[in-house]
Amino acid sequence: MTTRPKVLLTGVAVFLIAITAVFVLTDTDSGNGGGQAQPEQASSDAQVPAARTGLADSSDKVRLNLAEGGKALVGETGEIVLTLDIEPGWHVNANPASMEFLIPTVASSSVNGQSLDIPTQYPRGRVSDITLGDTALEVYDDGASIRLLPDEKQTTALKEAGKLDMTVRVQACSDEGVCLAPADLPVALNLDDTEPK
Repeated sequence: MTTRPKVLLTGVAVFLIAITAVFVLTDTDSGNGGGQAQPEQASSDAQVPAARTGLADSSDKVRLNLAEGGKALVGETGEIVLTLDIEPGWHVNANPASMEFLIPTVASSSVNGQSLDIPTQYPRGRVSDITLGDTALEVYDDGASIRLLPDEKQTTALKEAGKLDMTVRVQACSDEGVCLAPADLPVALNLDDTEPK
């Protein structure tokens, strides 16, 4: 009678050891590049690759695109527009998330290492067919756009700095309800090269 629990405990221990080994190997591999990939300079019509950790995460399903070319960065409106490029059959949580424990899509910005709290306009989420309890989850699909709206003082600071570092945190889930680990999608905007000519 005691053989079955021992076999179960042994199986759990082997599983935990295997998971630990995966994380150790992943950390060793990523250590060759200094921990995380450096954010790449983004052009107005290029996709922005995400930093990789070695394990499957939301960056496998979601990319960022800069919308509207130079005007989206520091043009007449001063808006910065990022569009989510999400693989078919996948979505990310809206902001605000439908439930407290869900990870919302969040954009954060910094200039020269200092956090910059730029007013951000998130789109309204689509009410999905996925429900938890009585709550239908609101999600963003492919093509959803996040707008950063710097005020006049922030726009001046951005033009002086010539660069804006941004991160968009997302968690991708399939339409069947399988979710990947969240990922931070980095992008470095070179504002000097995006002025309208």
